[in-house]
Amino acid sequence: MSVASYPQNNDHKPGTWKGLQTPGGRKASFTCPNCGRIGSLSDHEIAEDGTVNPSVVCSNDCGFHEFIKLEGWQP
Repeated sequence: MSVASYPQNNDHKPGTWKGLQTPGGRKASFTCPNCGRIGSLSDHEIAEDGTVNPSVVCSNDCGFHEFIKLEGWQP
């Protein structure tokens, strides 16, 4: 299984993630590298090393579907 790494960016640039603080703990949003649509990762588990599970599928049906890792993730 190949896992692609994506950097953190607060401006929602395509192919980046942004940290979010929720009542349930720290979560993230992810901006699709294909179409630029912003999606929540709140229904995903994010491991201490930033690995996201399950795989991420763009809700815009642009074809993006990957296992990803959030570079610099700090739980």
